[in-house]
Amino acid sequence: MNTVLSLIIMISQNTIRKDNMNFIASYIIDHLYEIDAMSIKTLAENCYTSTTSIIKFCQLIGFDTYAEFKKYLYSSLETRKEQLTKKCQNLQIEDLFNKIELFSQDSLDKQYLYQSVQKIVNMIIQKRSIHFYGAVFPLALVESFSEDMAIMKVPVHVHQTPFDQIDLQSNEAVNIIVTLTGRFIELNKEGFQQLCQLHQDIVLISQEVSDLKEIALQLTLPHTMNSDYDDILYILLLDLIKLSYYQFYHEHLD
Repeated sequence: MNTVLSLIIMISQNTIRKDNMNFIASYIIDHLYEIDAMSIKTLAENCYTSTTSIIKFCQLIGFDTYAEFKKYLYSSLETRKEQLTKKCQNLQIEDLFNKIELFSQDSLDKQYLYQSVQKIVNMIIQKRSIHFYGAVFPLALVESFSEDMAIMKVPVHVHQTPFDQIDLQSNEAVNIIVTLTGRFIELNKEGFQQLCQLHQDIVLISQEVSDLKEIALQLTLPHTMNSDYDDILYILLLDLIKLSYYQFYHEHLD
């Protein structure tokens, strides 16, 4: 990830310490294809900040002016669109299944995995927005997924929870909790319950089977032969979701 969009995503996903730059980045991701026609004054008003802060944000990612920022943002978007198209056209869902199976210690139920991914994709199609919750490191692996989904007009936001407090926000989105071991929910019981009260479309991604009636869907990943492979399995799952959504996007929305 070395595009203007990837830099914006990195700033937006630094949610441990929230500041004005974080809010501006999140707003741009939510309105990615509207910014081109938006004046600096309008953007500042929409972000409840000043034009000076917008200029500081542009300078933070390497541009002297707002106009220069927009120019390179949209030129890099066109390049990333082409890269995403080539990547997805050369990738098959069955190939991803085979890679997941390669790293799995458990027997892989491909039908279950496929159906679970399709349910998540259908939820994304309805909501057109995703919020991830979890510990810092698993959510750091979402950055590439976030960039590709943003290009397909699905903003992705993360809520990193290194301590015992979930960052609660009411939103119209698919809310995905990532906890391979299940410890995240154990450490954040109160926050998890409040999250479930706020939202209906909650997806749990874990390697442990849980009987949680509050969630809409649990996707249980197989255990790996070595815990070092867990991250690979997680990234492959994100690729499955992304590819499945791309197929819908390419056919209906592009």
